[in-house]
Amino acid sequence: MANKYKYKLKEESTISSDSGFTSGGTGENYASKYAFKKIKEGPGATLGPGPKAGPEGVKDNVYVKKFKYKLVDRPALNKAAKGIEVKALWEANTNVEEFITGLNITNPDNKKFITSRILGFDELETKLNELIPLLQQAKHKTMDFYRQDPNSFTVLYGTDIANDYLNDLLELFKD
Repeated sequence: MANKYKYKLKEESTISSDSGFTSGGTGENYASKYAFKKIKEGPGATLGPGPKAGPEGVKDNVYVKKFKYKLVDRPALNKAAKGIEVKALWEANTNVEEFITGLNITNPDNKKFITSRILGFDELETKLNELIPLLQQAKHKTMDFYRQDPNSFTVLYGTDIANDYLNDLLELFKD
């Protein structure tokens, strides 16, 4: 009986989200042109339409405009803390080009060398930030493995050697 009325019905999707995807009638997914756009992260990042972020965050936002929130006055907050310095957890990245220009180096090989040494820290930081989610995934995979086989002595990930490497790295960068 359902086949009798099928030609009269038009299939419509009732799925809705902010993901940039829409569901087609045939089960296909279509992405908007912004769905996989790479974005620059950090202070001053352009995250699409809207006000731009500065070192203090987004100052011209909906909370300030419509809800009349007031932004924190950091110098006044530090002064009111009475001896406790309030510090941002992540400070703005150093502009390497400005730093090199400020050194007034004339030798291009020296400029290139110093630039690569400083950018090496950014590369290390990026890799360490990439490592954290990988560690969390490995931990969950290990837990799942031992849940399936609690009598196993199998080592899935070499955490002992990884800890040794990290201890060596910590010693390398200590003053």
